[in-house]
Amino acid sequence: MSYQQTLLVTTRNRGATEITQLVDTIVAESTQDHTLCHIFVAHTSASLMITGNEDADVLLDIEDYFQTQVADANPNYRHNNEGDFDMSGHIRSILTGESKTIPIIDSKLALGKFQGLFLYEHRAGENTRKLIITLS
Repeated sequence: MSYQQTLLVTTRNRGATEITQLVDTIVAESTQDHTLCHIFVAHTSASLMITGNEDADVLLDIEDYFQTQVADANPNYRHNNEGDFDMSGHIRSILTGESKTIPIIDSKLALGKFQGLFLYEHRAGENTRKLIITLS
């Protein structure tokens, strides 16, 4: 039988926030034995990624890459209803993806030794992001 829970995460600015522990807590508190965890972020300017969590420079380098490759305020963007970061946020979200499915072993996410699950905020300012966690 599957289980589903909504998780709200407040971001403070553009960049990645590790959510591995938050999701692991939901997995551990489930009263049933599950083998898969599916995480979905219900927004068009935030996404999920699995990457290294052993060195903060990894996240800074990822953001630097996106600043170069998917720049804000590109004069070729037609959509900018919410500011210079609007269309670049949508593109970044498409590139990094809105969902992840991760195996569960021993009631926790089966991530590698130096892997972490991150919510990647693509907008400036404070935002509250809704994630839907489904265990099956």
